[in-house]
Amino acid sequence: MTPFRAITQLNHKLADLLQKLLVVIFAALVADVLWGVLSRYLLGGQASWSEELARLLMVWLALLGAALVCREQRHLGLDVVMRSLPPEAQRFGSLLGYAAILSFAAVVMTWGGWQLVSQRFSSGQTLPALGIAKAWFYVALPVSGGLISLFMLEAFWRQMISSDSDSEEEESEELS
Repeated sequence: MTPFRAITQLNHKLADLLQKLLVVIFAALVADVLWGVLSRYLLGGQASWSEELARLLMVWLALLGAALVCREQRHLGLDVVMRSLPPEAQRFGSLLGYAAILSFAAVVMTWGGWQLVSQRFSSGQTLPALGIAKAWFYVALPVSGGLISLFMLEAFWRQMISSDSDSEEEESEELS
């Protein structure tokens, strides 16, 4: 098995797991917010943990969702500009974009995120209503950054392979 095929298979399995996890997180978020509203109006007071849990779930949902969107190539982009460029410039633009996202995800989100997480765990701060370490809010950042890094590595690699094979095909067509 080639390294590219291995990372593609790994990313495919991670994306499937991520989809399922996001459904669970979203369902938990809906149930939590619904419980918060119902307890406020029916019981006269909102459960103290409901708002904190909703914020925690929203952070995880947004960051893991961003990773899945990167995998599926559905993130915001300048498609109109890219489509107006010649094919070689489109490839270069795609590679540049993938490299920029990969660099940001690897350095800022993953490495910087783990620095932040380790600081928060060592600070001992807790979420008062949930009673868990506040660092769990921040763990989503390096997890999402790691996933985005893997997904962008595959996209970059795929673009490089298609660029190379397209160039070889064009050369062989020109020779014949």
